[in-house]
Amino acid sequence: MKMETKSVHIKALLAICLGLPITILSGQTEKLIVPSDLKQQTVVTEPVTLRKGFLRAGIIINYRVADKYFDNDRNKQYYLNSQWGTKAAYNLTLQYGFTDRFEADLVTDYMRNKVSTTSVEIVPGTNSSVTSVTKQLGTGLGDTHLGAKYQIVPEKQYRISLTGLIDVSLPTGEKNPTNIRSATKYDLPVGNGAGAVAGEIFARTTVYPYSFSTYIKYYYNFEGSKKLAATDLAETRFKFGNRIEAGLSAYIHLNEWIVFANDFSFYHEAEGWAGRINSITIPESWAAVYAPDLVFQVRRVRVGESISIPLIGRNVPADPLFIISLQYVF
Repeated sequence: MKMETKSVHIKALLAICLGLPITILSGQTEKLIVPSDLKQQTVVTEPVTLRKGFLRAGIIINYRVADKYFDNDRNKQYYLNSQWGTKAAYNLTLQYGFTDRFEADLVTDYMRNKVSTTSVEIVPGTNSSVTSVTKQLGTGLGDTHLGAKYQIVPEKQYRISLTGLIDVSLPTGEKNPTNIRSATKYDLPVGNGAGAVAGEIFARTTVYPYSFSTYIKYYYNFEGSKKLAATDLAETRFKFGNRIEAGLSAYIHLNEWIVFANDFSFYHEAEGWAGRINSITIPESWAAVYAPDLVFQVRRVRVGESISIPLIGRNVPADPLFIISLQYVF
């Protein structure tokens, strides 16, 4: 009888010993696949595309003071006629994962552009001058962007993923000056007046707590038409030059919920034109840009703060671009 009791106790002990590791492993596996945990991953640990059924919504604010630019000789200059202004874009973003490898994006812009110009005129026959200040403002819905991402080579730890992206820009914003009172007093347009399509190849590798990525992107700009001056009676056909862009990024976790990012990019836009007869040349432009970025992940909420600094360029703005983003995963 004692032998039988002892045998039962040994069998029970073996069952507990064997079952405990299985229970622990099962608990660990379950933790990795809980959707609420996956929705809290950072920009380093999450996949390149959203997982199936995940929806990310957010707002991105871009703000720049238009004060200086790089001229044709790559020198930093102030805008002519004591011109100064600001440009802000409020982007509403939606991203949805149709599969673990395919994601669709929607971005809408609400623009607020402001330009102030000061000019001084000498009064003939006198020793006096007249200073006039012209202020122009433009607000409203800007252009709309539709995008799609697909992981050509799925991402795996310690390996490089390859993702293809397509972006279509729709000219939904007002392209012509409105509320015209005179040649210098009117509301600024907030749209480009022409559509564009872009294709991109994006590669990334992640070795926690780091991730490294690179990309190359090509924009094809379609022809459009708009009024080049407020007093024009008819619209003028135009086409911006096509653009190629490339960049490198390095991300590092400072702790479990803060990521510090470094982005370097270069772009070149070819010459464009305006007008079929007596065509005006839109000069080519290029710039090298550095953008440090801090990204905070608080559960499903993501907050980003970035400043895009033009290092050198030609026929492009020279002022920094400030970017703040707030996103949430459903």
